[in-house]
Amino acid sequence: MTLVEDWTAMPQGQAAESYARLICRRATDGMLSDDWTVDWSRSPLTHAVHPSSTAFEMPLPGTESAIFAERFEPTAAALAEVLHVALGITAQRLVINLNDTHDVYARADSAKWGRTTASGGGRYCGDIYLVESGRSSGTVNGERLPEGIYHYSIIHHAWELLSSGDHTDAVAAAQGYESTAQRYLLTTINYWRSGFKYNDFAYQATAMDMGTIAGSMCEVLGPELSHSWDMWVAEVELAALLGLDPFADGVYAVQAWGATRPAQPGPAPPRAWPYRTTGQQGRTTAFLTTRALQRDMTNTPDRPDEFAASDSLSEVDTTSREKDWLRCLCLRESSFGRFTGAPISAGSLMTVLSRADEVGTWVATGGAARWEFLVYVNTVDGLAPGLYAYCRGELRAISEEPQNEFLASTYFLRNYDGYRAAATVVFCANVFEAARRWGVRGYRHINAVVGAMCQAFAVEAVRHGIGTGTALGFDALRHAQHAGMETARMSPLLMMMVGVDDGASGRFHTTTSTLSSLLEDSA
Repeated sequence: MTLVEDWTAMPQGQAAESYARLICRRATDGMLSDDWTVDWSRSPLTHAVHPSSTAFEMPLPGTESAIFAERFEPTAAALAEVLHVALGITAQRLVINLNDTHDVYARADSAKWGRTTASGGGRYCGDIYLVESGRSSGTVNGERLPEGIYHYSIIHHAWELLSSGDHTDAVAAAQGYESTAQRYLLTTINYWRSGFKYNDFAYQATAMDMGTIAGSMCEVLGPELSHSWDMWVAEVELAALLGLDPFADGVYAVQAWGATRPAQPGPAPPRAWPYRTTGQQGRTTAFLTTRALQRDMTNTPDRPDEFAASDSLSEVDTTSREKDWLRCLCLRESSFGRFTGAPISAGSLMTVLSRADEVGTWVATGGAARWEFLVYVNTVDGLAPGLYAYCRGELRAISEEPQNEFLASTYFLRNYDGYRAAATVVFCANVFEAARRWGVRGYRHINAVVGAMCQAFAVEAVRHGIGTGTALGFDALRHAQHAGMETARMSPLLMMMVGVDDGASGRFHTTTSTLSSLLEDSA
C-alpha cells in the first residue's frame, strides 16, 4: 500500500504512533505530500479575528502592572498582560537574514512583526480562549469583565467576547473536575496556518507551539506555573464549547485560574458565535494525517495517573523567576545565518542545557515525558569536538570524532550555517512510548515539553550573550542511528544550534517595541 492508502484506511487508535514513525523516517520513506508547493497567495493570517465581536481592550503593561508584582493576582486583565508579553506582537523589526527570500537580500521594504515566543516556521498557530465566570474578574477602565467566552486578540490586545454567560462549569464537567475555577485559559492550535506551508508535517510543527507558549509564560511568572497545564483534554466537548471544528482547530490544554467552588453540573447557557476569520478560509486543504490524528481525539479515555488534573492557580509568587526575564524574552530571536564560528564557553552551554531541562520538568506532568539531548560540539572552550549525550545535568562523551560533515548531511535547509555554530543540540524524547500508551494526547504532550525546552534554551542563551537557531528539517532516524539510540525508547524531535552572532550581519537598528519603556526602566 502507498502512504496515502495507509492513512486513508488508518485504524482507530493507531494514528499517533504511525505519525511518530512517519516523522522519524520522513527523510528515507518520504511524506504523503512530498510534491507540495507552497502557495503564498493562500497564506492565512497568523491570528484569528472576530470582526463583529465586542472587544474589551486591555491596557498595555506598565511599570505598575500585575506581571511585575511579587504576588500575581490572575484577573482577566492581568492574564491579558501575560499573553501580550508571551504571545502578542511586541516589536517591529527591519532585519535581513538567511531565512528570507532572495529579493529581500536586495532591499528591506517590509517590517517584520516580532514576538517573544518561537513558533514552528514562524506561523504562530496558537490561540488562547478565556472562559470567564465573572467572579473577581477585575476591572478595566472601571468596568468588570462580564462572564462569557472570550478570545485573546493579539492585534487589539483585547478580549473578544464570543458568547455571554458563565460556562466555567461546562469546562469542569468536560474535564471531569470536582471543582470549578473562576476562569480557564484554553490553548488551541489552528492547523491550516502551518499546513499551507508544511502540509502533512504541520501537525508535528504545531505540536510544539503549545510548549513554546507555556515556556514563555513560565519566563513571565516563574516556576509556580509548574504542572498547571492539563493536556488530557476532552477535545470534542471543549471544541464545541468554543465553537470550533476539531478537524481544523485542536484544543491542546486547559489551565485553571482563581479560587474554586464545588462544580455545579447543569445545562450550559445558550451560545451564539460571531463571525471568525483566519484569512483565506475558503481555500484550505484537509490533510489525511491531521484528519486521522484528530479522529482519534473524538474519544476521551479515562484519565491516567500520569495526566493528573492540575490545581487552579489562585495567586502566583513570582519572586523565584529570573530577574531579567523581560529583557531576555524581548531579545530572543533566531540567528538565521549570523553565526560567526567563534567559540562559546562550556559553562554557558551547560547552563543553557540545564535551563531547558528545568523548564521541561515544569511543563511535563506525572512522569509521562522522558528526554535527553544529543550535543554536537564544534567550538566550545573546555570541551573537545565530538558528540555527547546530556541527561539531567550530566554530559557523557559518545564520540570524539568531528561531527560537522555528518551534521551537514542530515540538515535539509540552508537558512543556518551549521559549520559556524559552536554546538548543535538535538532534543530527543520518548514520543513513541507516549504515542503508544496515550495516543494523540501523549504525542502532543511530548512535543509540548520539547517546545517549552526549546523556548527556555533560546531565552537562556540571551542571558549568556549568544544566539540560537531552531530547525525541524533534519534526518531524525540517522541521528538516532549515529548515536546508537533506540527510537522506540528515545527519538530525535528538534535541532537547535547555538553560537556567537555577528551583531552587524544583516541588521538595521530600527526595532521598536510596545515594551521599550519597560525595558528602559529595568536597565
